[in-house]
Amino acid sequence: MIRISQLVSFLMPLAAFAAEPAPLPYKGVPNEAQLAWHELETYAFVHFTTNTFTGKEWGFGDEDPAIFNPTDFDADQIVGTLAKAGMKGVILTCKHHDGFCMWPSKTTEHDIAASPWKNGKGDMVKEFSEAAKRQGIRFGVYLSPWDRNSPDYGSDRYVEVYREQLRELLNGYGPVFTVWHDGANGGDGFYGGKRGKRSIDRTSYYDWPRTWEMVRKLQPTAAIFSDVGPDVRWIGNERGMAGYPCWATYSPVGPDGGAAAPGHVREREGTTGTVDGTQWLTGECDVSIRPGWFWHEEENSKVRSPKNLLDLYFNSVGHGASFLLNVPPDRRGRINEADVAALEGYKKALDALFSKNLAEGAKVSASSVRGPDFDAAKVLDDDKASYWATPDNVTKATLELTLPEARTFSVVRLREAIRLGQRVRRFSLSVREQGQWVPWIADGSSIGAQTLLRGKRVTADAVRLELLECAACPCLSEFSLWLEPEGVPDHLAKRNPGELSKDGWSVTASFETADHPAKHAIDGDPRTFWCTHDAVKGEQGPPQSLTLDLGREQALAALLFLPRQDGTPHAVVDRYRLEWSRDGKDWSKPLEGEFSNIRANPVEQRVALPPDVKARYVRFTALGVLEKNNVTMAEIGVIAADKR
Repeated sequence: MIRISQLVSFLMPLAAFAAEPAPLPYKGVPNEAQLAWHELETYAFVHFTTNTFTGKEWGFGDEDPAIFNPTDFDADQIVGTLAKAGMKGVILTCKHHDGFCMWPSKTTEHDIAASPWKNGKGDMVKEFSEAAKRQGIRFGVYLSPWDRNSPDYGSDRYVEVYREQLRELLNGYGPVFTVWHDGANGGDGFYGGKRGKRSIDRTSYYDWPRTWEMVRKLQPTAAIFSDVGPDVRWIGNERGMAGYPCWATYSPVGPDGGAAAPGHVREREGTTGTVDGTQWLTGECDVSIRPGWFWHEEENSKVRSPKNLLDLYFNSVGHGASFLLNVPPDRRGRINEADVAALEGYKKALDALFSKNLAEGAKVSASSVRGPDFDAAKVLDDDKASYWATPDNVTKATLELTLPEARTFSVVRLREAIRLGQRVRRFSLSVREQGQWVPWIADGSSIGAQTLLRGKRVTADAVRLELLECAACPCLSEFSLWLEPEGVPDHLAKRNPGELSKDGWSVTASFETADHPAKHAIDGDPRTFWCTHDAVKGEQGPPQSLTLDLGREQALAALLFLPRQDGTPHAVVDRYRLEWSRDGKDWSKPLEGEFSNIRANPVEQRVALPPDVKARYVRFTALGVLEKNNVTMAEIGVIAADKR
């Protein structure tokens, strides 16, 4: 007979080998839709609508649907180009701010059925969703909340129309991986055929929680994007760059410091997230491969280079966010050859970067291990579901890779087991070169879904990761080494060859200051700018004008305007008046317009002039500005008519 004391003595050693329980999740963690979204990393925007044919960025809503008629449309060429570039999904602008629906909608006559394309029988949403399926990537929908064409915009009736449009999209085109709600809301337009202005309270008008509930029912696996989620947040800029650190968690804050209402955005927090935030709400970095979001012929020479696209990948995906690259089709209905070449170069560079994990074959040691199910070797097994972890009471630890031989690398990738939350707060990396340990990255911070650390190219036989501060026991699923390729093409955007030299020009302004005189607008330096004083102080605000003397009469095709480039939207011109004259006395009929989306995308703006304009003098008047009441301008230029 076995005594109780003997049984206890026998079982006690076995208890040492019992499986250690997994760590408990720390604070906000991703839902299943967000986990699936994290797996995408890179996907594409396709901005394609009447703006492609009018040359505008934001249509006013008065566009004739007859203008939409691509001459050689090929959805497989568009989506196939994106898939070959490594994009795992495509989002179509099903309706932009102008209200033109790219599918035959029962809610409006301002849709593709009113266009001549396919004799009014076409459906662009169907074309793209089916092409995405054929190309093996996922399909998403963009539906602008703002509608500059709808007579109902601003009323409760429009919100129901908007939801019905969503129902049509979410019921009729198969699985959708994301639903994208743009943040532009309210303003002037041609509502119901009459020019007017509609103002709404973006925090309450759309009743977003009810709309999101509908999306959940119709497409339960779709990640919902808006300025503040609920699944994916805007990164706060249209430069394609997340901040660092970039926390996957976020606490929306209202203007009074309290909790934010749905739809409220604070761009600053969007860029970095909030450490220990109340919800998992990772960032999406949207950017266009061209200066504008829609195709414009004059931008064919200004497509981003492969090197620039690779840099954007590092600053988005490499900071734990996603990379949403817009690639707009041209008027044929195809991706332009310049964009195709840039994407091919980018994909070649990306493939070279991740062609070989230089940590393969390494021996891994850790200063602390939770148990056999969480050993240090898990960081090398290429399985995001497995991970190394320490006991609950250990929040500082060291991981060391000993390589089979000295290897050359320049990039380190780290991943946390994000089902358990974002836990690492501060870390450093060192490398062993010729027997000596030297610092490589001293100021690491957030990791989350992943961080890509670019450092100097080193040849080392060991790498040490020191986790200096964690909010809870660390749970790391990957520690890998890569070599960034050299010689990636870097032929960045070119100046428009038709832009006139500013030699011999003179400029006068209605108001200027000693620090920011009018001549800064023609000095060729985007870092300087013309600026007037702040009208709040009782001085000059808009309208303010700047007059160019080109030295002689010339045939002109367009005006170029560059907003201030120092990263602030203060006093950036968003509404303007343009006039021209041969003698400086008799002036043309004023041409007025807006710089759409200039707050989020402060790139060079081009204003086309009517045919046969000949002038020596050009007068630009700022009619409205963002935020402040003074006026700024970095550069102004003109395009010669014979060099369009």
